[in-house]
Amino acid sequence: MGLLHAGIVNSLKDAKVTAVCEKDLFLAKAAKMVLPKKVDIYRDIDKMISEKDPDAVYVTTPIDTHASIVGQLLSAKADLSVFVEKPLAATYEQAKRACEVSSHSKGIYMVGFQRRFSPVYRKAKELLLESLVGEPIFCRAYCLSSDVLREGSAWRSRRSSGGVLLDSAPHLLDVLIWFFGEPTRVMAVKRQVFSREVEDYVHATMSYESGLQGHMDACWSVSNYRLPEVFLEIHGRNGILTVTDDFVKVSPGKQGGADGGNRFYNRQSLNIPLPFLLTDPEYTAEDVAFLDAVRTRATLDMNFVQAAKVNALIDRIMQTTT
Repeated sequence: MGLLHAGIVNSLKDAKVTAVCEKDLFLAKAAKMVLPKKVDIYRDIDKMISEKDPDAVYVTTPIDTHASIVGQLLSAKADLSVFVEKPLAATYEQAKRACEVSSHSKGIYMVGFQRRFSPVYRKAKELLLESLVGEPIFCRAYCLSSDVLREGSAWRSRRSSGGVLLDSAPHLLDVLIWFFGEPTRVMAVKRQVFSREVEDYVHATMSYESGLQGHMDACWSVSNYRLPEVFLEIHGRNGILTVTDDFVKVSPGKQGGADGGNRFYNRQSLNIPLPFLLTDPEYTAEDVAFLDAVRTRATLDMNFVQAAKVNALIDRIMQTTT
């Protein structure tokens, strides 16, 4: 993710990567080989901030280091802007500390929940606000991948990854919070399939103040998912709204939708203006939004406080799992 963001930032007109901090010697050497020679490689954060005086820093380190690094960065420079790859922290307590530290600073703070910049999910949010399927009464969602298919097969099976709920599910949980708010009640079960230290599967049921009921499944031990798949199906009083990374579909019920028929929106037909296309457009869009906010001091919706809600929900799910 660090290399991905570095490539995007260096492709933007008014931005450039000036330094990278990597304490692992092997990764530091690898970074030096693939990044432009003018990018300096550091192994100490404080030294990097002191010598380079950056406007912003991207944190793409292991999840359990995010909060402490945010604290160290803002201690070194109070007006530094910080982008943290999802999730904000490993626990809600850590997320609250990051929020507290940033509340006393003057920078822009954002977490990389890139689906908020996806034209597909933005269209789905728009359709929900238009009430095309009526009041939501039930939803089901999942995120599936083939990342862990044998014991000890990947770093994700170790405790440092946080498990499927902390590594893979945050994107889906953020979408659910974005669409429906925070649930009032949560119950869950989990299972270790191939991992000994973390969970490979979590099933959570959620209830909302509006009366909406739903469930979510997260598993990274499912065969034949070369790429992670996210799916969300919302059943309303007047129809069904289906959302994936590739399309949005509205299926009206007996009462019919606004036009009496299905509506289908392919990802390719939902354009978002971008200066270039380096990878999936939502990654470029979120970096553009972050750096524009750094320049203009604009307020961002996906800030640390909002991101902390995902950590709060993850903690609630884990506390109720059996």
